[in-house]
Amino acid sequence: MKLKKIMSAILAAAMLTATMAACGGDGNSSAAPSSSTDGNSATNTSAPAESGSGVSAEDLSTQEEYTVKIMYFGDAKTEDTNEVAAKLSELTKAKYNTVIEMVRVGFGSYKDQANLALNSGEKLDVISSFGFVPATMMSQNQILPLNDYLDQYAPDTKAAISDLDWQCVTINGNITGVPYNIEKASSIGLLMVKDVVDAMGIDWESIKTLKDAEPIFEKVKAEHPEMYMLIADFGDIRRPLCIDPLGDENFGVLEDPLTDREDLKVVNLFETASYVDWINTMYDFNQKGYMQPDAASSTESANSLLGAGKAFSFITNIKPGIEAEWVRNCGKEVYIAPLVEEYSTSANIGLRWCIANNSEKPERAMQVINEMYMNPDFSNIFIYGIEGKHWKFVDEEQGIVGYADGVEAGSTGYSNLAWGAANEQISYVFEGDDPDLWKRLGEFNANAPASIAKGFVWDNADVINEVTSCTNVLNKYVKALQSGALNPETDLAKFNQELRDAGLDTIIQDKQSKLDAWMAENK
Repeated sequence: MKLKKIMSAILAAAMLTATMAACGGDGNSSAAPSSSTDGNSATNTSAPAESGSGVSAEDLSTQEEYTVKIMYFGDAKTEDTNEVAAKLSELTKAKYNTVIEMVRVGFGSYKDQANLALNSGEKLDVISSFGFVPATMMSQNQILPLNDYLDQYAPDTKAAISDLDWQCVTINGNITGVPYNIEKASSIGLLMVKDVVDAMGIDWESIKTLKDAEPIFEKVKAEHPEMYMLIADFGDIRRPLCIDPLGDENFGVLEDPLTDREDLKVVNLFETASYVDWINTMYDFNQKGYMQPDAASSTESANSLLGAGKAFSFITNIKPGIEAEWVRNCGKEVYIAPLVEEYSTSANIGLRWCIANNSEKPERAMQVINEMYMNPDFSNIFIYGIEGKHWKFVDEEQGIVGYADGVEAGSTGYSNLAWGAANEQISYVFEGDDPDLWKRLGEFNANAPASIAKGFVWDNADVINEVTSCTNVLNKYVKALQSGALNPETDLAKFNQELRDAGLDTIIQDKQSKLDAWMAENK
């Protein structure tokens, strides 16, 4: 295929760019050498020069057979997931004598099931950090450092990722996982259903802050009483705030992270003026009936609520192609008004593929992660499933795919989540997305202003007991506060006091001292 030859060259060029940028980059620049990979389809022919066990790259298929079990998120039927795993196994069996076993878990229950698997000692090799704080996973001995495995079993993946990105997933010298090659910047906006906006002649572009949406909510609610004006996603509502979470989005943050200054003060997020203003707005919206009832305890996804016509708006992340992604997910065209412009922090390099501490053969898990990141054939099967059953080519020459005949988002047995893969930017582009999506995403990553503290990753091991105690307090209050179900005038003070009682000040002091030490070494 002509496309494969073209994209193989692009992939090689992108890896060279990553290596050059890693050698010359600094902690203030937004790193996107590997993330500017704009290929849609390529055949990866590279392999580790040595397996690390005395077996040459050409003879890796003679290794003892081993099954690598992968756990990650997304809706899928067990039968379909098993079929996809078998297809992936055709690739890894021939190359590594490795069989793939795969488990997909719905978003709402992924963290609980993943925690159970990690803590029970059951068979598990490769796992996504989705929903987790990797520093906590490492301090609780749930995952393994990758330092000793990358050079031997995934040198091409290591070379394709910039030094700054590796720094953002390294805690106390330990590489915690292979970072996803997705959007590496934050931008937040208010998503609104297009057909309602158009029919009512709403000036959605006038929305610059969440408060600006109030007159629109009032108007739409009067016309569409059957719709919730603002909804949560499985009880969660994204915070439209510009902060650097410094490795943990809840306990100790840096305000105004784009301001170049020497004195970087770690503060309590829940006492900042921007947070208080936001939850006061949410409480006001709740009192006026704009919020989804019982949003904090909702077990429904934003996709299902929007798709069923029950919702008008949702606070979402913004990235190139996000509108088309929402169309696929919920079947509704949308407008998105930016509330927070894009910026980049270490936390944006947050999602990663990890090796579970349960793995009997971590080196084999590392080989599979290498395929996930570098091999477009593996990536396309992992993301889209089985050709003819889950997807088909719309334009094979351009690498554009769509749902298979008779299949749509709501009926597929294997939902496709390009962003859930290790490296979506070597995969096909889905129908409806810009054919240049991966190029645009690379530019988005490269051009986003970086936090002054980007590259700092907090190691919470010294205060893990306080983190656990504060997390219990957080779970008691935060969703209800952020959905407007609690009155900030009375409940915010209680929340903050209970956080202090649980050790928040100790956490902030620990994070401050480590940030100061990092600044002294890196700035």
